Amino acid sequence: MPIKGNLETFYMSSLLQMLNYDRKTGKLSIKNESNEVQIFLHEGDIVFATETQKANRLGELLKNSGIISQQVLDRSLALSRKHSHGLGKTLVKEGYISLERLNAFLLKQAENTVYNVFLWETGEFEYHDMDLNLKGVVGNKLDTMNILLEASRRIDEVEILKKQIPSEDALLQIAGNTEGNEEIKLNADEWRFLSMIDGNSTVRQVFDRSGFDDFTGYKILNSLISSARVEITQPLTAEGLCHEAIGHLSRIDSRQFRDALDNLGLKRSSILRVSLSCIFREAIDENQIGAAVEKEAAKIRNSREKADLDRLRQENRMPFMKPIIELLWQSVNG
Repeated sequence: MPIKGNLETFYMSSLLQMLNYDRKTGKLSIKNESNEVQIFLHEGDIVFATETQKANRLGELLKNSGIISQQVLDRSLALSRKHSHGLGKTLVKEGYISLERLNAFLLKQAENTVYNVFLWETGEFEYHDMDLNLKGVVGNKLDTMNILLEASRRIDEVEILKKQIPSEDALLQIAGNTEGNEEIKLNADEWRFLSMIDGNSTVRQVFDRSGFDDFTGYKILNSLISSARVEITQPLTAEGLCHEAIGHLSRIDSRQFRDALDNLGLKRSSILRVSLSCIFREAIDENQIGAAVEKEAAKIRNSREKADLDRLRQENRMPFMKPIIELLWQSVNG
């Protein structure tokens, strides 16, 4: 019999405690408006976890962690596609990483994923018993009770860490007031975090790109802000985004816009593509584009379309489309 509920009435800690006490083996799915996490348990302990915000990004996470290079990633992806193998299997087969190290990395990512869910304020969950094939997946497991103790500590500390950061939608940029001859002393994680900042990415986008769990991300970001290495600014308001969108879209024609949608990888039948096209046609003045965004946002309901919209925000491959993508995102999640 499945177990269903929401995180507003049933705490994550109580849920995992119950599953651990009953020595459950199965899958726990938890989702909110922008993300979905799947946690796999064996006899009450966590053995694996995935999330849609980091789905299909194993290669990027390994590269950003310094475990593989971009050259290795590109070659392995090509081989994976050629032989229809998963990236992890290809990396192990080609000798770029040992199975033990890959499993340890995946388990650490699973641990970070679970910790992040403890910071969610809302979300729906559903648990189902199921048989798990654990052969070759991970060599270890996460002790649920240790996870609960550490999560409790992190919840208390993260509230303090968030005080310097007004919003996950705030923009990050490298501070420009450091003297050129001043020696920069940062640890490896701080350098890694700093390398993810491009001046156009939000706090949330940098966290997801880096592969750090939220708690670690907030600790590093606070350190960089306190040492004046990073500056944080609030994103444009809806009015400011409307003004910026009109400025960009007035300089391109419909053919250029269609080409841009093709380059973003959106299918012609995609609801998101149709919505962006409708907004473009209404980009006459700031009032009309604002009304069009609200109308089209109501059509983007399923998790796949929302995930595609979030992907477009993070990739930022077409800078002139960034304002309307951000407007649509804000309206969908507003």
